[in-house]
Amino acid sequence: MMTASPPAGTSKRGRTLDSLLVALQSLLLERGAGAFSISDVSERAGVAQGTFYNYASSLEELVDALAILVSASMAALGRNAPSAEIDPVAAFVFKTRHTLSLPACAPDYGRLLFDAGLPVDRFLSGLRQDLQADLRVGSQLGVFKTEDPELSASFVAGCMLGVGLDLHRERLPKSAIQATITELLVMLGVPRTVAQRAASERMRFHAPPALPLRWLSLASSEGTRP
Repeated sequence: MMTASPPAGTSKRGRTLDSLLVALQSLLLERGAGAFSISDVSERAGVAQGTFYNYASSLEELVDALAILVSASMAALGRNAPSAEIDPVAAFVFKTRHTLSLPACAPDYGRLLFDAGLPVDRFLSGLRQDLQADLRVGSQLGVFKTEDPELSASFVAGCMLGVGLDLHRERLPKSAIQATITELLVMLGVPRTVAQRAASERMRFHAPPALPLRWLSLASSEGTRP
């Protein structure tokens, strides 16, 4: 029932969907997954329980819709990255550092990604697709040494997921972000001295959107409708 392309946020249907997703986020952060019901979400969103079923057939389906929104919000941050066609290494550093900084520096994002029961494959799918495109360009330019960008993207995405979780759990310090980026670049065939210099380069980042996330806010920031 829930679609990957949500209704426009400015429509009544879009605003109601946003209300349900906002309610879901607040309950996930307050109580954790499995500690609330459809009735709780509907009450928090200010809609009748019957209205909920116009948007999702179950809590799991609404959680999946939230995963789509989280993935889209994170992808939007990456659009400010340097062009991979001009500087593949800088583009890679920007996106990996931005992604790893979220669970390290924004605890509520870490809780949504790792503690709220969001489908991790939804997040990984978007991350992997973006990486594949950049690695393919970098390989064509001779910057990355990989014969299979798709496989390399899976390796990198899996590593980022594991490191992101350890950063969120504080099993790794924030300084591990730079070391992780260095090792990933070396794995991709970038000389270590170049990788170390690139990983330590200062970059300007846009702050992630404040929680709770909304399709309407995302559309406004991009100048488009979701």
